[in-house]
Amino acid sequence: MNKPDEQFDEKLIQHYNERKARTTLSHAQQQALKHSVAQKKPKKLGFALQLTSLTCALGLLAFIVFDSNNVINTAPKTVLNTIDIHDYSFITTHEIDQTGSYASTITQQKRALDTQHANNLRLHQQHHIEYGTLVKVDNDWYIASCNDEVLVQIKQSLLSDLKGKHAVESSINMGDILAMTHNGKGQIIALKHAGDGAKQCKA
Repeated sequence: MNKPDEQFDEKLIQHYNERKARTTLSHAQQQALKHSVAQKKPKKLGFALQLTSLTCALGLLAFIVFDSNNVINTAPKTVLNTIDIHDYSFITTHEIDQTGSYASTITQQKRALDTQHANNLRLHQQHHIEYGTLVKVDNDWYIASCNDEVLVQIKQSLLSDLKGKHAVESSINMGDILAMTHNGKGQIIALKHAGDGAKQCKA
């Protein structure tokens, strides 16, 4: 009863060996296959570089998208009609102050102030100038007029006002010949050294 099984086993082994012989690659074929597989397999270094490049590209893309969103959200709107604030003599400002009250202020522009200063200077040059010698300094100043022998007393209150307006020249001493500038109303508006006017006073 064992013989049929043995014959079957032998036939099975023979068949297996024949199939194995037909499908087994020769040594040369095995080497060629290994070589082709090795060429197709990516190198570890190349793969690492590709992965690093991909990561950098994704990071850069995320940064650009995030930054462009910020620029879009925070960029001021373009003003089509530009103005030069210096073209206006006055600027009125309206606001709610820290106490919660409505407040408004008026600012006079420098250009308007420059024009006003030039006009004032022109008027100032038209003022009457009188020359005199500082003869006494107490709390008040006493100036003896050169032209008509009038003693001019300038009270401390006026001196303080003129000094506050920087209308009194510094380093004035007793005996100095001064120029007293009067406005159209005859009021003294400035005191300074006479300069060339000293010749008129001495004549």
